[in-house]
Amino acid sequence: MVIFASIAALVLLLVYFVMRVQSLQKELVLSQSNLKASNRRISDSTSGLVMLAKQIQHFLVERLESSHKRGLIDTGAFEVFQFVFHNISTIAVLCMDKGMTVEEALKSVLQESELTMESIREKVKLQPSEIRVAWSQNTLEGFVIACKGISFPVTKTESASS
Repeated sequence: MVIFASIAALVLLLVYFVMRVQSLQKELVLSQSNLKASNRRISDSTSGLVMLAKQIQHFLVERLESSHKRGLIDTGAFEVFQFVFHNISTIAVLCMDKGMTVEEALKSVLQESELTMESIREKVKLQPSEIRVAWSQNTLEGFVIACKGISFPVTKTESASS
């Protein structure tokens, strides 16, 4: 009788563990499905952000070139900022995906160029204080604000009327 009771207890314990394993398997499949859906959403969001960054880059490059043609930006600054502006989307992606600061992303981009961080800093130092402050934040938001200010500088007549 004791043997029968112990066998019955072991069978009940076995049934419990089989049921528990099955429920854990269902949870695992559900979690994997949720992970795939989340990864798809992240991928879609990243694609959208890259597209927006490229549009912002295109817009700011056009503004920079227009300002240079109108004589609002000197040739030396234009050459330095033109390189930076043509890499805005790359810098944005490095900041968003890799968690880099703007300076780290710029250094990464500059490896393929003859420009140096120091030459960029020298040109930024010559900009108005709002641009220097935004640039010094070393964040993506500050970088975009600085690029916006650089690409469309305030003219002397506009600053006099302010």
